[in-house]
Amino acid sequence: MQRSQCVKCFYMSNKHYTCPFSHLILSGRCGCEFSAKDCVAEKEFGACLNKSASNDCASLYQNLRINSNFALQSHYQSNLSVGQQAKIKMGGLLALQEIVNYSVSDNINNITELVSIIKQEYGNFKQIPFSKLMPKIAKFKFRNR
Repeated sequence: MQRSQCVKCFYMSNKHYTCPFSHLILSGRCGCEFSAKDCVAEKEFGACLNKSASNDCASLYQNLRINSNFALQSHYQSNLSVGQQAKIKMGGLLALQEIVNYSVSDNINNITELVSIIKQEYGNFKQIPFSKLMPKIAKFKFRNR
């Protein structure tokens, strides 16, 4: 992506934060109102422009990660492959979208909005019904072959 095509680039804001879902956003499967992307040489990378949203997304991902060991059969692994991380992230977000919004779409328009709805509905991310998410996470495949 060329810098002129970026909707929001790093040079527009000097404050940016880690986005645990940046890979999903860059792949086009998800969108986010606070996402930012830039290129260095041929490497495209993403970040978040909102500290609170970044913290909420990171907290959600940590809870998904901790509770998905059984579904991924990764009980004693500290490092996960990119594929396993994608299963947790995209599979978890799609399952949450299905539960909260009753939507069975394969894409997520705004991760921040979804995370806010989840936070409002469950109070905190530890109260999410992870047993309902695990079948979707276990079944999710990033690429259909």
